[in-house]
Amino acid sequence: MRKLLIYILIISSFILINKKGRSQTLTIKNVSVINEQGHVRLSWEYNGGENLVVYRDSLEISNLSPIITLGSMVKSYIDLTANAHKKPRSYKIQSEITTSVSSEIISTYYLTYSYDSCLQQINLKWNDLETTAFTANDWTPTQFIVKKTEGGITQNTSVSASENEYTVENILENTNYTFSIETQWLGEDSTSFSNPVSKFTEMPQSPDYINALSVISDGENSNLQFKVASNSELNSYRLLKSDSYNGTFYSLETFISNYSIITATDHNSEPDNKITYYKLASVNECGNETTNSDVINNIVLNLENTDFVNTLSWNLLKDYDLLSATYEVYRISGNSEPELIRSISNYYSITDDTELLQGQNLAGQFCYYVKVICDSEMEEYYSQSNTECVYIKPKIYIPEAFTPNDDGINDLFLPVFSFLPKKYELRIYNRWGNIVFETSDPSKGWNGKESNGKPAPVGSYIYLLKIKTGDNQSVENRGSVTVIYPQQ
Repeated sequence: MRKLLIYILIISSFILINKKGRSQTLTIKNVSVINEQGHVRLSWEYNGGENLVVYRDSLEISNLSPIITLGSMVKSYIDLTANAHKKPRSYKIQSEITTSVSSEIISTYYLTYSYDSCLQQINLKWNDLETTAFTANDWTPTQFIVKKTEGGITQNTSVSASENEYTVENILENTNYTFSIETQWLGEDSTSFSNPVSKFTEMPQSPDYINALSVISDGENSNLQFKVASNSELNSYRLLKSDSYNGTFYSLETFISNYSIITATDHNSEPDNKITYYKLASVNECGNETTNSDVINNIVLNLENTDFVNTLSWNLLKDYDLLSATYEVYRISGNSEPELIRSISNYYSITDDTELLQGQNLAGQFCYYVKVICDSEMEEYYSQSNTECVYIKPKIYIPEAFTPNDDGINDLFLPVFSFLPKKYELRIYNRWGNIVFETSDPSKGWNGKESNGKPAPVGSYIYLLKIKTGDNQSVENRGSVTVIYPQQ
């Protein structure tokens, strides 16, 4: 009986000691914001048997107020009314009976952000509860870990415990991001998380592509066309220019267009003798270039002349392989319409022999240009080189005699030209220096009659021929022609 009483006393003493809290321990293991609604999850360790009360800072942040009482066997609690996505919240857990049995006071971290679309940055800031009425955040952070989730992939970046902000660079447009801050605590074996924040970096959609279609040279100008993808929500574009394919491109002009086919003009490109490279870039509301087209350049046609043979050569378009484009060579003879004389795809130099065109009603002027078609299904968007012209000096054939007897054979004295001159003047003088015939029409010849209409006597006459070629060179010929009347 005595042993039983001693055992009961020991048990009662043990219970009393526990009630006084001298051997009970209560430690918070984790306080984290678990979603964007600001719900907070707490977990703890407790070896006592008394009910526990969860305290949270009041709205006035002046003290801690009880929010729920839990049984001694409960080890975690989710605060659904914390709103920790709007402000940091502080917690402690305390025995309902033995008030000296209490955890540390620990605060959540409240994460905010600002987005700068122009700098392509998201700046993150976080802080815990600030109070003067009680000591919050008894735990000391050793470092913060910025957690960035993009496209389902999470990346971690360590930040010093002395910092409370971090800037994320190279933020993409129209992309979903989620960020949170993980806190690692000094002397603790668990971590805590801030509220997560999400941002969709919405910007007007940049075009998926911009294709350089064509460049047409006309004198001082290079006229360009580009095709913009239909998904573009931008209407600001920048024409860029460079002196070389891989060189530095600088802005020529920025303009507004709402069309899928965009035209632009370089008014000072020197397209007759200089190759210039272009591309078009879409520009977002921050003034940043987003999508760039491929590079296109003008075609410079070079022309060399030897006698009747014209040699033409030109550079490639868009740095294409020759087999990727069709080069059509056109010739303009005098005032006639352009004529396609060659269509090639495997080289970029040809010769054109114009000797077969002698005697035609031409002025000796030949002009050429090259037309380039890159896509047979989009022939309307062709490129065209500068136009190069050459004036071929006429060859002159002057007879030494003629027989103006009206027999239909050799009745006229008429100089013959390979190409008609730009200006023409013919005079015939008799032996006394009198003009017996003159004309400015190269198709009219002397029929052997004097100015009075009578047949000119047999003998030699002096001619003076003055012409001006197509390139304004003056040529003067003097000589004699003999009038002969054959015996009948």
